[in-house]
Amino acid sequence: MQLADSDIDLFYHLYYSILIYVNQKFGLFAGCCGSEEMSELTPLQVNELRQQLYTHPYLFDLFAEENPLKIAPDLLQIVSSWHNFISGRFYIYSYHQNYAVLIADRPPSKAYGVLALDCPFPELVGSVLPVMVETVLLPFKNKIIYDGTLQPYPFYLGLSIKGSLSETYHHAVEKFGIIASLTEVAAAEPPPAPQPDHQLSPLSHGELLKFYLQSEENRKTYEVQIQELVQKSVDLKVTYYQEMGRLYAEIYQARWREIGIKKGWIALFEEMPIASGGTKAEVEGILKKIIPADRRKFVYIFRLKPGDR
Repeated sequence: MQLADSDIDLFYHLYYSILIYVNQKFGLFAGCCGSEEMSELTPLQVNELRQQLYTHPYLFDLFAEENPLKIAPDLLQIVSSWHNFISGRFYIYSYHQNYAVLIADRPPSKAYGVLALDCPFPELVGSVLPVMVETVLLPFKNKIIYDGTLQPYPFYLGLSIKGSLSETYHHAVEKFGIIASLTEVAAAEPPPAPQPDHQLSPLSHGELLKFYLQSEENRKTYEVQIQELVQKSVDLKVTYYQEMGRLYAEIYQARWREIGIKKGWIALFEEMPIASGGTKAEVEGILKKIIPADRRKFVYIFRLKPGDR
């Protein structure tokens, strides 16, 4: 289930090369202009560069066009192919001899045969499956790998979720097969809309806040920065509460379904469910009675629908 050692070394060489290029474009970390300096960055600093890269995917082609490190043309094609990346949440569903099967947690759900890098998947997430993770899938020499960063979600998947996932897996395999090459997927799908230009811009305060909030590790590390951003404007405070409500709704919905709540509307204030009802209007009516008008915009209203996973 792993890439060959020589290909692992090649991947990291190419991937760090483009992250160095991203750093030069954005100037995030002074003095980081080579692989030696890259190896000294913390995982969170590397993740900042990753976020910039995937936010501006045309950088893959721009890197290949400019070729600042004079990389051989066949290797540049590998880097350029990475603009076909697939990012998001996946379920690691099963381990096969040649790859691990990851199922995308968004429609249309597809099953991908993914190779690990220097650490086997069982060592990363354990042998008890399925496990939900967040990562980015990349094409590599007609195979699929992940980009070296894989964040497991630390919550238990109940029997109802496992049953639904098994059904999703069989439907995905029946319709698409197990996809073992992103090159084939890219050829079958329309290309992304072209960017108007190559002008780069720093992250907005809202985008930065969403980055800080996207994982528990980030929220602990950037606690001070989060508080500073939230105080800058009402819009950023709304972003904070809406994002936190969305994150907790994703965590809670599996538990809600396990106890028999299959549909309805639920309002959360950060991590606290504060109202529920059969319709959105019903929930909004309850909120008018219990939440001051100037704070209702902070409440995240979530719809739980039959078939949600």
